[in-house]
Amino acid sequence: MLLLSIDTSGSYSCICLIGDNCDIVAENNIVLNENKHFKELNNKQLVPSTLIFKQLDGILSGAGLNLTDIGGIAITLGPGSFTGIRVSLSIAKTLAYSLNLKISGVESLYACAYSFINKSDNFYLTVIKEFIKDKFYFEIYKIENGTIKKFKSLETGNINEITCSIVQLNIKSNFVFLGSYNKCKLNENIQLFNNSGIKVDVFDNLRLAYLSGIIAVNKFADDKKEQSGFQDIAGLSPVYVYSGGAF
Repeated sequence: MLLLSIDTSGSYSCICLIGDNCDIVAENNIVLNENKHFKELNNKQLVPSTLIFKQLDGILSGAGLNLTDIGGIAITLGPGSFTGIRVSLSIAKTLAYSLNLKISGVESLYACAYSFINKSDNFYLTVIKEFIKDKFYFEIYKIENGTIKKFKSLETGNINEITCSIVQLNIKSNFVFLGSYNKCKLNENIQLFNNSGIKVDVFDNLRLAYLSGIIAVNKFADDKKEQSGFQDIAGLSPVYVYSGGAF
């Protein structure tokens, strides 16, 4: 099955086609804060919805494929860019419904944690992503014997609040930071964590589309139903965090 995976949860637009052997058949990644694309967006020559279709058309034609060759869709649900996620989710839902395709929504922090699933050690992993000012999204996972389970649900907090949460849970955790394409800001955040005694690995955001696709491939393989119903498609929604919690 050829699977289309889309991720616009950050300052980028990433799409890829994944083949039966979990190989990348074709992909296209655009970082929106690069000067040429930022200028195009500001001049309204290129909007997120148009951009995704241009990318999709490019990788399909480049690989000699058509929309009808796609057998399923994966979409990253965030947390992240409010506009980016809503636009890509609307496009993914429309394609899934009109082409009668399977669809799977994947949380971005989960996709990041999933990249560690094949490590031999059993451990806790705290995934961190930029939020606003000195606040960060964070979520804790337990990775054990080739499985991954959410140990603490998505919250926001500063470095001290993240540290206190881990202390209260009485665990030791590894840390991974879901990267940023503002290098100065990324280095600044890493330094903040280092100064607090926390060593963080850095995860490349551009890998999220592929990992979300792999998660979807595995989900579809385990799912006995051949197709998802429209009710399942309609039920997919972005992941955001407000004072009342995630929804």
